[in-house]
Amino acid sequence: MAKKETTEQIAETAKKEGGRITGTFRKVILASVGAVGVAQDELNALIKRMVERGEITEKDARKLANDVQKQVNKRRKSGQTKAEKEMEGMMEKLNVPSKADIEDLTAQVATLSKRIEELKAEMHKS
Repeated sequence: MAKKETTEQIAETAKKEGGRITGTFRKVILASVGAVGVAQDELNALIKRMVERGEITEKDARKLANDVQKQVNKRRKSGQTKAEKEMEGMMEKLNVPSKADIEDLTAQVATLSKRIEELKAEMHKS
């Protein structure tokens, strides 16, 4: 016969699984940020070569680099927000409880445990 899990064990398991999924998602985000950094370095090298060849002026190169940096920052912010929303949606579809859900369940378990102890004490007094 399978071992019955307590509510606390289930909440702990859910918390671990949610943390594992969040950790994986975080790694994906960090990898994408790293890729953006590499792309930005390559772009700066390209701009530098263009200036050295005389294809663009240094002033235009600075403006181009600033424009690209602004676009990267803008896309990073919107991408991060979009990724967070998608992650929340995925977690909900997978039926993974949120941190607030786990905290609520933990509080409920604590309240119920306290009430059980009170009832046991009343039974022993009788």
